[in-house]
Amino acid sequence: MIKTAFTSPMPPRQNESRRLAALHRLQLLDTPPAPAFDRITQLAQSLFDVPIALISLLDEDRQWFKAKCGLNVPGTPREQAFCNYTILHDSVLVVSDARAHADFALNPLVTGEPFIRFYAGAPLVVAPEIRIGSLCIIDRQPRTFSDEDRWLLARLAQIVTDEIWLRSLASGQGRMPPDSRQLERSSAVSSVITGVQVRAARAMLGWSIDKLSLKTGLSANTIKRVEADDQSRPSSRSTMTKVKEVLEGEGVLFIGHGAAVPGVQLVRNFD
Repeated sequence: MIKTAFTSPMPPRQNESRRLAALHRLQLLDTPPAPAFDRITQLAQSLFDVPIALISLLDEDRQWFKAKCGLNVPGTPREQAFCNYTILHDSVLVVSDARAHADFALNPLVTGEPFIRFYAGAPLVVAPEIRIGSLCIIDRQPRTFSDEDRWLLARLAQIVTDEIWLRSLASGQGRMPPDSRQLERSSAVSSVITGVQVRAARAMLGWSIDKLSLKTGLSANTIKRVEADDQSRPSSRSTMTKVKEVLEGEGVLFIGHGAAVPGVQLVRNFD
């Protein structure tokens, strides 16, 4: 880990206790490399033609890299992390030339190895205003970043969070005992579900898109649009409600966005 001292003040930490609780509950820190995450950083490195791509998680006092391309350190002290600024918002943070930026010009990662000049980071958002880290790309030369580039990086970050949820579900983290009252609470907490939750729920049940289409009476294309979770063309409330009701009827519990770590759980199975 790079340990050069850096005295420039960090930005204020928002929702820090909830953010750290979500991060620790996911049990990602200090885990071995995972091919799925490695592939995403490799894709980002190639797609944007940069020497460095990272999946960065921000713990209380350190930045730890779940996946990395082009950098051979496990992490950095938290005070050096550009991601401290990335997690303040849901949008992509772009620093075109760190040497000309007041917040980063004296950062040891700029003045020394890896000599960061350009940085772009998309936050990993696991709940409203809860961002556990970032997918970021780094260059040793200043550069520009278009709106399309920002969109692509944000979509890759969404794939990272999808993988995080699938990993969490596969390991059974936070599974609750069967209780019909939980389903009632989930409906009250979250009236809207996400495409990520629908995909995860369908995978837990072992359903194909065609089976969910048959169960809901919606077309397969509609189900695909629901699972795409494209906020520029969101599915209607009635469509999402129908999908949610059918999946809940099969024992799927949707943990609402008000929770520290929203997701899905299978609380009973009618097979």
